[in-house]
Amino acid sequence: MPHRLFIVARGHDRLYEDLQQQFAANPDVEVLVDRRYAERRQGPTARDPERRRSDRRGQGPAGGHVLTAGAVPGLPVLIVELAPTSAR
Repeated sequence: MPHRLFIVARGHDRLYEDLQQQFAANPDVEVLVDRRYAERRQGPTARDPERRRSDRRGQGPAGGHVLTAGAVPGLPVLIVELAPTSAR
């Protein structure tokens, strides 16, 4: 199971290939291409009020699988560090 994910923006094939080669022998790293075409939430629309209880939201790091997530300055890459026991 990977410990870090490198998510490369669509259209940066060369960068994706370079990262794949660089981390090919490292089982703790997985390199992926962002498959999204657009943001899912396009803007304000009329919706029903939220019905879920608020205590289900915003569970801190103890309840989550992502430890950190950040962009690389100047590169179209998002690096995500996963908790060691997280399942994907």
